Amino acid sequence: MATSRDSKLETIGGNISRYIIFRQALASLADNFSSPYIGYYLASLTPSGVGQGVLQFSTNALPTLAQVVVGPFLDRFGRYVLALLLSSTVASIMWLAVSLTVEPTTFIALITTRAVFVGLTSLAFTAFVGALFDHSERGRILSGVNVASQLATLIVLILTATIINPSIEVLRYLFLLSGVVSLAASLLWIKVMHLDRHTAIRIERSGSVSLRSTVADIGSNKSFMKFTALYASHIMTMAIAWPWFPLTQRYILNMSVAEIAVLNICGTLTTMISQYILGRYLSRSNLRKLIIVGRLGFVIPPLFYSVARDATTIYISSILLSPFSAICNVAIPLYVYRVAQHGMYASYTAFLNFSQGILAATGSIVGGVIADAIIGSGGFENLRYALALDAVVRLMVATLFTRVDDV
Repeated sequence: MATSRDSKLETIGGNISRYIIFRQALASLADNFSSPYIGYYLASLTPSGVGQGVLQFSTNALPTLAQVVVGPFLDRFGRYVLALLLSSTVASIMWLAVSLTVEPTTFIALITTRAVFVGLTSLAFTAFVGALFDHSERGRILSGVNVASQLATLIVLILTATIINPSIEVLRYLFLLSGVVSLAASLLWIKVMHLDRHTAIRIERSGSVSLRSTVADIGSNKSFMKFTALYASHIMTMAIAWPWFPLTQRYILNMSVAEIAVLNICGTLTTMISQYILGRYLSRSNLRKLIIVGRLGFVIPPLFYSVARDATTIYISSILLSPFSAICNVAIPLYVYRVAQHGMYASYTAFLNFSQGILAATGSIVGGVIADAIIGSGGFENLRYALALDAVVRLMVATLFTRVDDV
């Protein structure tokens, strides 16, 4: 039964939801001037598959490790907006630093540092939504954030593809632009700092919680642990192929920066449409069924990449993947909210992210090593066989989500 303070919290949350959605959209606009081209940019600096694997490893393992350490403290103190302000500001500054380097190792180090703070921002935002909005509102807010962010992304990608059409050198200026706009978006959190007084209501539940007790609580949650094991395993099967995608784009299909932009336009536009259409139904649908359907869809990318002869096939794969991505964007955090203990959303989300991040990082390194071995023995074309095999493995692991508890 809701308390008077809970009702007040929900009312305040409803009044600022549009502001939050706008801020997230602006941040998405800033990052998407540059984020879609990180792998491509690194591939242009060096053709190393191991380099791609290290990038994927570091940007998955280190951010999730940081989340596990910080998550319990976020839940304990409830200062989610302060955490959002600080972490997003540092992440913005990292874009400025990235714009100054063309050395592969330095580039990977800076992108990794940025990824750590982006991960903390994402964790704080997920916990913030869980604390500020009630069960009936969370799906709507997450869908609204996703739609607005995708719309901002779409605008950026269209500009990049049709007006800017950047070279590798121009991408450095886009990194600079991302930093400036992202910093402006980060400072918008100052206006809603007062909300920390309301989300701090969670301190009453979690003020005495230690890292050890948090881990013990999470470990005893069988539904969550089962879901985490399956989700992390599926992410690992996906991560193995992550280093292969930019290498395929660059060296097999010979895609230009503009074609990468068009690829992202196709995916973003159709994901936004899917998110808008599905958003109103996701909160009321069976989460277990949604997750099963969503994860099955991720067979599409490696399957299409394995047979692609030009960029058109890749565009089609991105379009087909969109509704499945839209489903997972909302269904995954909603499932965590559903099974997590009240007031421990950051801790549960951090544990899930850490588990999948470690396996994703491991998979990326394995994929990078495999890529170099394949390329060295038979050329880039042999990546097609590896991609086809990855599609089969993804399908097999995705079917295991039928074992997720219905909550």
